[in-house]
Amino acid sequence: MRTATRVAALVALLLGPILAVPAAGQDTHLLVVVGLGGDPAYRELFHEWAVETVSAAEERLGVSRDRITYLGERPDDSPEIIDARSTSENLAASLARISGAAGPRDRVLILLIGHGTGDGTEVEFNLPGPDLTPEALEVMLADFSTQTVAVVNTSPSSGPFVAGLSGPNRVILTATRTAQEKNETQFGGFFVQGLTEDDSDLNKDGRISLLEAFQYAHREVERFYETRNLLATEHALLDDNGDGEGSTELGDDAADGRLAASFWLGGGGLAGARAEVPDSLIDSELLRLYQEKAELEARVLELRGLRAQMEESRYERELEALLVELALKNREIRAKGGGG
Repeated sequence: MRTATRVAALVALLLGPILAVPAAGQDTHLLVVVGLGGDPAYRELFHEWAVETVSAAEERLGVSRDRITYLGERPDDSPEIIDARSTSENLAASLARISGAAGPRDRVLILLIGHGTGDGTEVEFNLPGPDLTPEALEVMLADFSTQTVAVVNTSPSSGPFVAGLSGPNRVILTATRTAQEKNETQFGGFFVQGLTEDDSDLNKDGRISLLEAFQYAHREVERFYETRNLLATEHALLDDNGDGEGSTELGDDAADGRLAASFWLGGGGLAGARAEVPDSLIDSELLRLYQEKAELEARVLELRGLRAQMEESRYERELEALLVELALKNREIRAKGGGG
C-alpha cells in the first residue's frame, strides 16, 4: 500500500496530462491500403482520403517518404503515389518489408480504407482478389513482436477486427461495433480529417495522437447523424489494452486509450526532441538530455498501456523506478539551464 501511495504521488507530480515528447530513436511507418471501391465515386473518394493521409504524413508530420507505402486498387491511375495494387499478397509483402526495416521501438500504422462485409463474427475487408480477414492480417503481423502496431479499419462490418487483432502493443480502431453494422460508414473520412487537421489536437501540444483522431472522428460521426435526424448505423471502437473489447468512452480512467494517446504519426526521434529545445542549444549536451527524457516518457506510457497484463506489484515497482529516473533526468536538465 505504501508503494502504491508513492507511485500515485510520483504520477501526479510527473505525468498529469499525457506526456508530450515521443521517444528518441522511434520512427513511424505508414501503410495505407485502399480496397475495392466498386462504384467510381467511392474509388475517387477513397483515393482522396489516402492521398490526404500520405501527403500530410510526409509534408506536415515528418514521416520519411521511404517509411510510407500506399497500396491502391488501380496503381496505374496514380503511379506517382500508389506503390502497388492492394492485393492480399502485396499487403503481406509490404508488411514483411516494413518488419525487416523497423527498429524494435518503431510505430507502425496500417490504415484500411474501403468496403467490408460480414456475417456474425466472420468479416472481411474487400481487396482485389482474396479479401482480408482478421485472421490473415494477424498472421502478417506476427513479426512485429516489439513494435507498437496500430490498425485502423474504416470499413463497414469492421467491429470483429478488434477481437481478432487485439494484443500487447496493439491499437485497434474500427468504424463499427459489430459485423451487422453493414451500411456505408462516415468514420473513415472524419478519421482522416482528425489525423491530418489541427482541429483534432485537443491538448494543443502541436501533434495529433491516434486517440485524438479517434475522438474527433467519433464526435463528428455522432454530429453527422444527429444533424440529419438519422439513426446512427455505425459505432466506432478503440482497443489498446489487449483485452479484445473495444471502447467508445475513453479517458484517463478508462480501460482503453492510453497507448493510443502516445501514438503519433511522425514527430519522433531527433525532430521530437528538437521541438522542445531552443535553437541555441541544438547539438549540445542539453539536447542529449532532452532525448533521454523523451525515451523515459515513452517507456512510462508504454508501461501504463501494459498495466492490465501485469501483476500490480510488478507494475508499481517498474513504474516507480521509471518515474524516479525521470525526476532525476528533469533535475539534470534544469541544472543545464533547460526547462525540465
